[in-house]
Amino acid sequence: MKQSVSETVAKDILLEELEEQGHIHMVEDVIFWALEHYAESKTGYGGAVVANYIVRRIKEQEQKTQDKKRWSRG
Repeated sequence: MKQSVSETVAKDILLEELEEQGHIHMVEDVIFWALEHYAESKTGYGGAVVANYIVRRIKEQEQKTQDKKRWSRG
């Protein structure tokens, strides 16, 4: 799928920020919080559906990782 210039710029900046981690909070945490807030506050909007999907995927994967660690201690 073709991307617009602004989409490419946004993606490049996000990836750069994720790699540099030059802030007081982890960049991925801030992105997650923003997505979670958007999903909860803009119910019914297309972007909120996408945000909710991403948040749900992250939470599911985190749970799998925690479960795997819990069971591997055995």
